[in-house]
Amino acid sequence: MKRDEIMSETMIWPIYLDKDKSLSQGRKISNEYAISEPRIREIEKAAKRLGYTFIVETDKSYPGEWYANSGRIIISSEESKKEILIKLSAQIKTIRETKKSSGFGKKGKKRKNK
Repeated sequence: MKRDEIMSETMIWPIYLDKDKSLSQGRKISNEYAISEPRIREIEKAAKRLGYTFIVETDKSYPGEWYANSGRIIISSEESKKEILIKLSAQIKTIRETKKSSGFGKKGKKRKNK
């Protein structure tokens, strides 16, 4: 087995994708790919749609923000962390757009058109 073919575990914290955070605060991808206020459930849904093998740990806190129980996801993949983050972010954007265009709000209630 070649080194490139070995599956590795990549830890993903929501802050890695957060457009509202700076690189020094923990964001890992450029603002071009980042999203505002990513949630662990969105990341979980995106990972599932992308076919990743993963474990969700909702009781964990990012060390730089130990007071916020953000959760984390551990993904097994041959891809680099950056590739995974960009794919997750793109998938979350797609999920959010689909939710908006379907006419449903955050709690699943249909929006009223005025």
